[in-house]
Amino acid sequence: MRWPSIYPPGYGGALPPICGLLAFVNFLKKQRNVFGATGRIRVLRAVSRSGLWGWFMKGLLRVAAGGWLALSLGMGTAYADTVGEGLARIAAGDAAGAYAMLKPEERSRAGNPEYDYALGLAAIDAGHVTDAVAAFERVLAVEPQHLRARAELGRAYIVLNEHEAARRELATVSGQNVPAEVRETVDRYVTALDTGLSGGGTEINSHAKLTLGYDTNVNNSTSDSRILIPAFAGLGFGTLSPSARAQSDSFGEVLGRVSVSHGLSIDQKLIADLTASYRGNAHEDDFNQAIAGLNIGFAQATPDHGTFLITAQLQSYWIDDEVYRYAVGALGQWNYRTKGQTDLGLYLLYSHLDYPDNKAQNANRYIAGATVGQALGGTLSPYLFGGVYGGLEKVTNSAFDYLSYGFIGARIGGEIGVSESLRAYANAAIEASDYRAPEPLFLTERSTVRTDAALGLRYALPRGLTLGAEVAYTNADSNIVLYDYDRVVTSISISADF
Repeated sequence: MRWPSIYPPGYGGALPPICGLLAFVNFLKKQRNVFGATGRIRVLRAVSRSGLWGWFMKGLLRVAAGGWLALSLGMGTAYADTVGEGLARIAAGDAAGAYAMLKPEERSRAGNPEYDYALGLAAIDAGHVTDAVAAFERVLAVEPQHLRARAELGRAYIVLNEHEAARRELATVSGQNVPAEVRETVDRYVTALDTGLSGGGTEINSHAKLTLGYDTNVNNSTSDSRILIPAFAGLGFGTLSPSARAQSDSFGEVLGRVSVSHGLSIDQKLIADLTASYRGNAHEDDFNQAIAGLNIGFAQATPDHGTFLITAQLQSYWIDDEVYRYAVGALGQWNYRTKGQTDLGLYLLYSHLDYPDNKAQNANRYIAGATVGQALGGTLSPYLFGGVYGGLEKVTNSAFDYLSYGFIGARIGGEIGVSESLRAYANAAIEASDYRAPEPLFLTERSTVRTDAALGLRYALPRGLTLGAEVAYTNADSNIVLYDYDRVVTSISISADF
């Protein structure tokens, strides 16, 4: 019996094996009614004797091998693209995004040096230092001469405060004939290690700012000119003096700050911060203000539990060139950054307030609060933050307990890059306060809800200069009209950091 051709008429070449396989199977199906069961057995025997069965199996194997090769090449291309995209994100400053993309593939790709190196870089820059160590160690297990991975492993050990391990890895790289850029990187890490071990030395930072603006209510007063005082209701409405009503004016303000930190060890620092500002109004100079403050403290960093800070605080506040209030107190604070680049904070603040010309207002102030912030990554570098707090201000003389009050508040805000040099920000806050005893003149306990909101822009100039513009709004909603007011402040500024 002559087998029918399995090739198309006029075809002179060889079809891919899969085509022959499909045609042969189709031929067998067509013979079902012609040969019957016995006939089909003879067909299979004939196939076996003719060598067609061997050709059939070889074709099947070729199909499988070709499919596996195509699948492997496709996966390899996808993997290479993932590593390339991860490195591009790291270069763009989005280490957190690169880590989130590469980390899920670790189970299937660990042991691939290119992948592990990219994962290690993303992990260390995103704050996942232990993951970075594991990734770099896998690179070196396969390629012991991968000097960049060894240098980055040394950097990871620096972050983990494993000084001897860091020095060992960096020394190994330094002893090799490495490219200039690798040696520069290693030298920078060695300097950081030596500086850290010595406590970081002494660092001084300064900030100066000049602001010009317009304020619709420089004295935070009601806009009402006539009010009724319940204690003297029989006398009818009283007229407030101009100084007790909202006054608008243009103003200028200058501010300066000097911050000093001195390292005692790799995880301990002494810090000091001196701030002073003066704000003068063009016409309403009775409400010119000045503030001077000094903070001195100690910071203790830990590898796993964040940083603890305690500071002593001194402040004096002047109005119309005379001391209005002194404040002496202490701040305890804890800050921690998670692996997901979330900033957490807790703080406790105590202040004793002393009013030289009005001792009835002398008080102790207690505040407890919590903060949270999140860097979202990406080229615009958005950052969101929020916080809640509560506290009590209690006068030292109980005869004036109507000046004591409790309060709770919350803040939210964020900023985002508009361009490489321009950033925009917005924030809002609300605070509710309730006083402990009735006001003698108004015969009721004072209750006030204050809201604040601000929008602004900052434009970075060369040489550490920054231009700023801001619009801020304040509303105090009180059940006593004397403390009920609105305020809008618009301003432009220029500042310098050096």
